[in-house]
Amino acid sequence: MARARNIKPGFFTNDDLAECEPLARVLFVGLWTVADREGRLEDKPRKIKAMVLPYDDADCDKLLAQLHGKNFITRYVVDGNEFIQINNWKKHQNPHMKEAASEIPEQVTQPIDIEEAPEKHGSSMVQESEENKTIPADSLFPHPDSLNLIPYNTQAENPACPDESENKSASIHQMSSKYAFEGEVIRLNQKDFTEWQSLYSNIDLEHELRRLDIEFRADKPKNWFITASQKLNYQNKNTKSAWTPSKRVMPPSRTQEFIPENF
Repeated sequence: MARARNIKPGFFTNDDLAECEPLARVLFVGLWTVADREGRLEDKPRKIKAMVLPYDDADCDKLLAQLHGKNFITRYVVDGNEFIQINNWKKHQNPHMKEAASEIPEQVTQPIDIEEAPEKHGSSMVQESEENKTIPADSLFPHPDSLNLIPYNTQAENPACPDESENKSASIHQMSSKYAFEGEVIRLNQKDFTEWQSLYSNIDLEHELRRLDIEFRADKPKNWFITASQKLNYQNKNTKSAWTPSKRVMPPSRTQEFIPENF
């Protein structure tokens, strides 16, 4: 399966690549599109030619040998099967995070003396392992959950250490008691809750927080603290009279109706 890959301006001015035949250069770029996320593919010249150079009369095996000789690729054998590793793959390519993992074994290197090691075919030919793979190309768009940052002043205390398992229940109680309002998404400590009560005095803060918490469960914002404060500010500005829990409009008493204003 062909895949989209990156190509850099330096490709066209590379001195070593310039010494290869023109079709070898085209083949090199084509190998990127048919290689897996680790830069590996099966070393089958006829199949590669059909995928990359279908309309050219060329000896694909010879072209691959040129690229191997210039250290752009490494042709190797594992358990009798032939494969190709594109050298410096991780330096130039950044596969998509959803791309399937490689099923092709990496090159098995045998321990040799430094004096016997070739100048060009060094450790750079061995690709990084799965544990050290590069960040996927679409990592520029963070996972939605990673954007739900809880402000530093509303976070709970650090959980108990592993050797303090007997105090876990006490720690959980301390954590839950830190919040003046605690929903599934919105959690405010006493300081923030009091500050918001002062800022948004025209609305029933606790009622609005419960409503927003239900709304955020269905559509979680990137930063609930900022989104909630913006919505509460808008609601507060559009509410004319100040709201207090105990405030009620009481009709004047019969006695007050007959008291002159300038007494």
